[in-house]
Amino acid sequence: MEKYIEIALNEAKKSLKTDDVPIGAVIVENNKIIAKAHNTREKTHMITRHAEINAIEKACKKKKTWHLDNCTLYVTLEPCKMCLETIKQARISKVIYAASQEKKSNLKEPTMIQLKNVEKASQLLKNFFKTKRNK
Repeated sequence: MEKYIEIALNEAKKSLKTDDVPIGAVIVENNKIIAKAHNTREKTHMITRHAEINAIEKACKKKKTWHLDNCTLYVTLEPCKMCLETIKQARISKVIYAASQEKKSNLKEPTMIQLKNVEKASQLLKNFFKTKRNK
């Protein structure tokens, strides 16, 4: 375990070159590294370029699937809500992190409004999943 966190720390140091928060991530499957990445939000001017998401994208590309069921994610900082949801969606089975989030997010939640009687959107999704189940 410690060796993967060390590799993640080395990845995190790469973030410093572009004034990004130094966070690194490594994804391991069957004791083999399949992806590693670091924060690139400042470099890319993209809010989603967290180390975890960058590593997940690399792993998915390498495996040619978004199912990372048997993988472990090693990261230098406890994942934020956005990354945690992405980790869940990727079906990563275990997350091991070094530092805890000292400051929890105090970002304002957006206003969410669901329209009533919007049958087209619902039907589109129902039809899609119905055809998937019938295959």
